[in-house]
Amino acid sequence: MPRAFTAFLYLLAATSPLAAQSQVTVTNAATFLDRFGVAPGGLASLFGDFSGFSTTVASGLPWLTELGRLQVLVNGVPSPIYAVVPASASNSGQINFQVPAGAPGGIVQVKLNGQLVGQGTMTVNAVSPGIFLLDYNTLQGAILNQDFSVNSISSRAKRGDVIQIYGTGQGALQTSVVDGAAPSTYALSGVTPKVYIGDVETTVQFSGVVGYPGLWQINAVVPDRLFINGPTPLVVVMNGVQSNQSTFWVVE
Repeated sequence: MPRAFTAFLYLLAATSPLAAQSQVTVTNAATFLDRFGVAPGGLASLFGDFSGFSTTVASGLPWLTELGRLQVLVNGVPSPIYAVVPASASNSGQINFQVPAGAPGGIVQVKLNGQLVGQGTMTVNAVSPGIFLLDYNTLQGAILNQDFSVNSISSRAKRGDVIQIYGTGQGALQTSVVDGAAPSTYALSGVTPKVYIGDVETTVQFSGVVGYPGLWQINAVVPDRLFINGPTPLVVVMNGVQSNQSTFWVVE
């Protein structure tokens, strides 16, 4: 059964004084890379030198279009927000939000108490596949084993097992879902992605949004090939667009 993975919601706390209006950058929430862009209904991370609020994480669903007195507007359309972290001496401010399903790319604005504190542009692509990572040094993907344990060096998948890969940016869904809300069960992606494990294209059993707004789950079979063992590369390709690189551990 589809099962939600929530590790990406946890953020560090910080506070600092209000900054002047800031230029902002928007990335796919899984990759943090400009070149991946964002997709309608996908999760995005916005960065800028804005502060004057406390770290806040959405307490439940549906996600609201104002959190910690902040709003994110995409071409004037309010976006559901699930986490905010103010700027500090060492880090930019960060707002994690869902891209409105019907909003085209263009101007994105950040408002605090109704006052404009940040502005920039964002590119919205039909798809923008990104895999969440649990460790950006090792590229360990946000992946669950067949028994629902978190994949790691000490908890490995077996060849022939079905793993659950978590990402965002799958684009259009077969069933319409209200922005900020999760589907009642799940909503299948409009296109079934290709998954490559150790450079071998494998079988995809499920692809859709599950549990949280914009959270993409892919169930894929680990190929039963002897050379697939130890730390194994994994990428997802959707409509010819390749995701970021990730890895997971397979029993040797």
